Parts: sequence; structure tokens; C-alpha cells
Amino acid sequence: MNFRPELSWEFLSLDQIEARTLRALRNHVKYLKESSAYYKNALWDVSADDIKSIGDFERLKFTTTQTVADNLPKFIAADRTQIVETVTTNGSSGNPLIFPLTANDLDRLAFNEALSFHGAGICNEDAAQIMISFDRHCFASMAYYRGLALLGCNTMRTGVLALDEQRFYIDQLKPSVVVAVPSFLKKLALDLQKKQIDPAISSIRKIICTGESLRDCEMELNAIGKSIQELWGAEVYSSYSSTEASVSYCECEACQGGHAHPELVYTEIVDERGNVLPDGKAGELVVTPLGVEGLPLLRYRTGDITFKITSPCSCGRNSLRIGPILGRACQLIKYRGGTVYPLIITNALDAIEEINDYILVIESDNSSSDQVAIHIATTPASVEKIANHLREVAGVNFPILVSNVPTIQSMRGSSREKTRILDWRKKSGTAEVLQ
Repeated sequence: MNFRPELSWEFLSLDQIEARTLRALRNHVKYLKESSAYYKNALWDVSADDIKSIGDFERLKFTTTQTVADNLPKFIAADRTQIVETVTTNGSSGNPLIFPLTANDLDRLAFNEALSFHGAGICNEDAAQIMISFDRHCFASMAYYRGLALLGCNTMRTGVLALDEQRFYIDQLKPSVVVAVPSFLKKLALDLQKKQIDPAISSIRKIICTGESLRDCEMELNAIGKSIQELWGAEVYSSYSSTEASVSYCECEACQGGHAHPELVYTEIVDERGNVLPDGKAGELVVTPLGVEGLPLLRYRTGDITFKITSPCSCGRNSLRIGPILGRACQLIKYRGGTVYPLIITNALDAIEEINDYILVIESDNSSSDQVAIHIATTPASVEKIANHLREVAGVNFPILVSNVPTIQSMRGSSREKTRILDWRKKSGTAEVLQ
């Protein structure tokens, strides 16, 4: 498969993108009705020809994670002999979901990631080191690897290793690009400094960050984003992806939001009632992946909160963009008559050097207000400073409990990611670990 970025719709006019999107959505509905047992029943009264406008499509029913989990065999649209790889979700909000992929699905993923990395200025002259997990059927690392390889990069899969091992490979392989979780990169850079090694003089010039937000609501780098940029002396870009979406939204060199690739996904932002929201208004990300064969979805509610930007990007692309992930829809904290998204709190905590690690624990006492405690690996002497900063920046006054790194890590359980939220508001009494 040859990478041909000129096939992307991103540089077409907005009218051209909408016309092609409408045609793609009709074809998608037709494929669902022909190949998916679930959608054949769910869309029994809908014909592809009924979709004469984007508005018509946006009146179709949503698909939820629970619906997929309860009816997984019916969602699979490809024959068993067509499946060449199986991945799973990370299970952060329940049991992992199984997603089968065909050969065409893998090519589609590679094209998506190649477009994303190409937009960030990465090319076949780069050497890229992937520092995220390749185990437990991980979707993201596999997709990143295929995209970088398609782009022609010298791609190195180091995965998750101890700090000394990552330092060794950076020194030996001399990557110009790394793909990693922001908090790990910060930890690695600080470890290098302790060994009298300046990370800014390494070969790394571009950093693609995944798993944690790099920007605030104003699209400015947050505390951890600034730290990584300063520590490594490199350009930083944020990439959001999910297994269910089968795409990523990655920032281009203009860093004005994560670009959707319109030929591969139709993107919506909706409120709690499912109404489509305008630009800049925070709501739930809804995706309709286009061209997926194995497990195609229609108007899938991701549970992630963000906002959309439809104005043309200064890079020249006219594709829709999304802002940073502000949290999960189920994470919205109701506190003393107000509401707050977790990103406001985590951005505030990430800006404090005295904090080594932390996790928010949310509980409910059956009142209209949630109960929140922040477990922080810090010294008792730092508590007042942390509390004052939270009141000033986030407008909240949550209880702060002094803890340590091993205890906080044990609270996260077996999650692959460095989760920041432990939600005990579930009626079942079991915790939901959220990023």
C-alpha cells in the first residue's frame, strides 16, 4: 500500500467535503443494513435514499457502549475468514470490548495515522520510537506503528520499558520522533536531568502525545504540555484516538485542534439530550467511522467530552477539528450547586511541582452533590499551597489526603493508563477507573 495524502478530502472546500460526506454516509447506512445483523433490525424503517441531508442523518439513533457490549456478535459485519487481527478496548469503563479487523480495516487505520503524522510534519526522513504498550491487544500502538511505517519512517517499537532502558534506546536509536504518554515523558526527562543528562540535546525534535490532554480549553499548552516542550526542547502534538472510533484526531503543525479525516469519520458533538452542538460548546463526542468492515458503528457515543472547531485551519485544511478531551460524560462532577469537568482540576494539579502523583476519588451520598477527595503524593507542608491553587484556578475546595506513589498506583488497579479519576458513584458499588 502506497501512502497518497492527496487522496484525503481535507483540502477540499467545505461544500465539497459536505457533499462527499453525505454520499459516504448513505453508503455507510447501506452497508450496515446489508452486513450487520444489529443494524439490519435497528434501521428496518430507514433507507439510505432517505438520507437527503446531513440533518437527516443526525436524526438517526445513537449507538452506545452498552448496546455494543450486549449485542456484540450481531454488530460484527465481516465473515470469520476475513478477520486478520483482533483488538480490544482498554476496559477503563467496563469489560473490554472485542473489535475484529479485516485486512482493509488495517489498511484504513494505517492511512488514517499516516495522514495524522503527515499533518504534524513527520516524513520518511524521520526515525520514530513508539513508547506505549503493545501488549493486551492494544489498538493505538498497532495503529501508530502501521501509520508510521506507511509514511516510510524508520519505526522502532520499544513499548513500555524502564526509564534506563528507554534512555538507552534513545541514545542508540536516535529517534527524531517519539510517541508516548505525556506523564511518562516528563518522568523520563526529569530522570535524565538527575543523571546530569540534558534531554533537550537529544535527537528528539517532535513528540506525539497520547492518553492525556496537552491543552486547556483555550487551546494553550497546559502545565504538563509546557513541561514536556521545555524539558525536551521539542515540538509537542496531541493525538486522541479510541478503538471504537477506528481513527485518531491529531494536531497538525498549527496546533489548533485535532483534525478529523472526513473520508474516514463523521464527527458530531452533542449535549445530554443528543442535540447537536455548535462550535466551541462542550459536549459528548459522537463518531461514525466510515469504511470499517469488521465492526462498523453508527453515531457511536464515545463518552468523551470535547468541543468542535469547524473554521478552516491555518495549515490550509478544511476538516473539522476537536479540542482537548475535557473528561468523560460520566465524570462531570456536581459539587455544591455547580459542575466542573475533571480536566480543570487535573490541569491545576499538574502545574504544581510538589505533586509526584495524584488521583481523584468521587463518591455519591445520594444527595445532589458529589463527594470528592484528592489523594496526592506530596509532603504535608505542601497541602496548603495545593489547596490555595485549586481554589484560585479551578474554584473548588476538595479535601486533600496526603498519600504516596505506590498507594496511588495500587488504587488504579490493572489499567494500562495512568488514570486520574476513580469514580465510586456506580450503583453497583464497583469503582470505575477513568483517565
